[in-house]
Amino acid sequence: MKREDRVKLGLDGFGWFYAAGLLTGILICVLVLFILVLTGVMPRWWSSDVADEVWMRASAVDHYIDKYYWKPEDVSDEKMADYAAKGMVSALGDKYSFYFTDEEYEDSMRDIEGEFVGIGAVLMRDSKTGKKYIQSVTEGQPAARAGLKAEDEILKVDGQDVSELTLTETTALVKGEEGTSVVFTVARKENGKTVTKEITVVLGEIVNQSVSYKMLEGKIGYIDIKNFDKETVKQFEDGIAALDKQGQKGMIVDVRNNGGGALTAVIGMLNRLLPAGNLITEKSRAEEDMRFKSTDEKHFDKPMAVLINGGSASASEVFAGTLQDREAAVLVGEQSFGKGIVQAVYSLADSCGGGIKLTTGEYFLPSGRSIHGKGLTPDVKVEYTGTSKELGAGDDNQLAKALEVMEKEISE
Repeated sequence: MKREDRVKLGLDGFGWFYAAGLLTGILICVLVLFILVLTGVMPRWWSSDVADEVWMRASAVDHYIDKYYWKPEDVSDEKMADYAAKGMVSALGDKYSFYFTDEEYEDSMRDIEGEFVGIGAVLMRDSKTGKKYIQSVTEGQPAARAGLKAEDEILKVDGQDVSELTLTETTALVKGEEGTSVVFTVARKENGKTVTKEITVVLGEIVNQSVSYKMLEGKIGYIDIKNFDKETVKQFEDGIAALDKQGQKGMIVDVRNNGGGALTAVIGMLNRLLPAGNLITEKSRAEEDMRFKSTDEKHFDKPMAVLINGGSASASEVFAGTLQDREAAVLVGEQSFGKGIVQAVYSLADSCGGGIKLTTGEYFLPSGRSIHGKGLTPDVKVEYTGTSKELGAGDDNQLAKALEVMEKEISE
């Protein structure tokens, strides 16, 4: 057999098996890479410069911890990885961007959905003293049934002193699974004396009642909005309908100490209040500008005031600022917080678990002005001088001023 024939036989016989195997291997590699791209898990040799730097530093730090740290077994690999991710996001220098662990991500989603396990109470921190209080309790919910009351000062939660904790850390102590209990140690004023009480609250499924309403003197409706979630729009519309049925001549909307929430809820509520026209513009890096408009399917044609203060932030500022720009409401109270940025929460379940909350853009009001870093200036400035921790109570001088403004507008 000639050499040429042997080579040809090799190609036609065993060589085809070799070539087929090689092709299959290439296809498998391409498929694996495709899956890695989809899931966000990339091999080190196909990564960004940032990923290379993170890999190098993390490997070095991990080596020294494993070799020299006194009790490395006390910290799980998962916790180390979580804090590494948190550190990477914190390096952005943006206090509004976070990496969430699995548990933190689930909590953030429950807040947006408006359904969660909790006690049915709003906690607050006094900015001057740092003390934590029960700001309000929702009737019929676990906190109210157990006997917690608005203005109770929270001393301990499950025996842990909360005096040095932030409000976020204190709130975290109140979370748990449905049916579990939390013991509050509170200080309460009774008959002119301060008494200490221990109150056990059993956590239950809560549908967030973010809107409450009542009729004030002179047929002025009052709607208080605690936050914006997917339940808020319907609750808000129900409140307006109920007050209209009672013959309201004007309306006060209270978004004081409202830290924000879902933009979709704000757009839905503005669409209910305003005739056709511009609402807000959202500018971002990843997409073209998004412009939201009201449709005039319904609108509120009576005088309106909106109460704001330093705790009014983000979505509540978009709400109040749009009404101010459209000259549909008078803002009463104090300068708002000044958070006008767009944020998005992304699930990382298909890659490393947890989630990430990032600043992705900025909101601009109908006039084109930005809220961020500036806040809203009320049309009628009034500093709060009431003694009650629960806004909307009898000594609420800001509410009294808004009522005065409404009565004047109605009479003109």
